[in-house]
Amino acid sequence: MRIVLGVLLGFILGWVGTSAAVLTYGEMAHVSQAEGGFAMGAIFFMGPAGGIVGAVLGGFLGARWRRRG
Repeated sequence: MRIVLGVLLGFILGWVGTSAAVLTYGEMAHVSQAEGGFAMGAIFFMGPAGGIVGAVLGGFLGARWRRRG
């Protein structure tokens, strides 16, 4: 159960954190938001990529947490 919780939390936090970081970078770099393409790329492309990385890390940490407890 701890592994599943770690994967789920890692995916959600990874998606939100990556999306927020990419959107913040876009604002600081003055990327054009004329049609909203950059924001859609940040949310629907970079976000899931960060979510997958977060899920892997969350599963690893959940497995370590399970072994200790």
